[in-house]
Amino acid sequence: MSNFYLIYGDDNGLIENQVREIIDKLKIDKDNVINYSLNNTSLEDIVLEASMFSMFSSNKVIIVNDANCFKDKVYDISVLEDYFNKYNHNNYLIFTLNGKPDTRKKIYKLIDKIGKVINVKNDRDYLYNYVNKYISSNNYEMSSNNIMYFLSKVGNNINNIKNELDKLMIYKDNDKCILKDDIDYMVIVNIDDEIFALTDAVINGDINNSMRLYNFFINHNYEQVQIIALLGSQFHFLYQVKKLYNEGKYKDDIAKILEVHPYRVKLALEKIYSYSEDILLFYINKLALMDKNIKLGKIDKSLALELFLINKDM
Repeated sequence: MSNFYLIYGDDNGLIENQVREIIDKLKIDKDNVINYSLNNTSLEDIVLEASMFSMFSSNKVIIVNDANCFKDKVYDISVLEDYFNKYNHNNYLIFTLNGKPDTRKKIYKLIDKIGKVINVKNDRDYLYNYVNKYISSNNYEMSSNNIMYFLSKVGNNINNIKNELDKLMIYKDNDKCILKDDIDYMVIVNIDDEIFALTDAVINGDINNSMRLYNFFINHNYEQVQIIALLGSQFHFLYQVKKLYNEGKYKDDIAKILEVHPYRVKLALEKIYSYSEDILLFYINKLALMDKNIKLGKIDKSLALELFLINKDM
């Protein structure tokens, strides 16, 4: 196996899972795994650690999180280049990066040449294989159809997937066979994708899709006032992302400023190119007025929301 890795993607859970897989393949004990962050550790200190032999084993792994040297221009990478030319073959360097590296940078080209670059994506094939492997390795059973059904409910976040699988396995500890009814009973539906789709349908005037998604939330026991609150929060979030993006902020910066998971920002960025700040503010104000009129008893909550979804004035 290679001595150098760059693992990047939009989901920290997937990145961490990939790191664990590499460490397991290398058969390195956890006592010989050292974690750093480039946010508070210099490349010189990391190279010094990588150059030294372990006191307890012949091999060790150095994980370098927040490896922004692969996308920012503020790092002097000469010490890393020197180490790549003459490195300690007993040790392994794993760089992790939330986001995308700059493939034009010299440091990226070097690690791509002498090491291994892994882009972890939360696509359905990967997630299906992850669930299948996780279930079987714990001696449980779940059919292919039920795995796909499970994924349709939990969304794409790997940490959420793992948490829901752990709940299911505890629940089915007696017979170790997970069925569709078990998924319906135990799994909490991830609504991120659905609320994004609903706001998109509203802005685009897609009445059929708006009502379909409205019924989705009703069928999952959401009250009208909760749906209105979700829509208001979502439009406000999209407005914040749009404003920060227009100010020149990148995805990772936006996620840190708003203190949300990068996956939510990724979904938002895919939508806001076709949204103006003015249209987002229009819907924020419209939802605020609707909420006020419901609380004042001027309109029924169900009627108000349904009129909003079909783009009719109250």
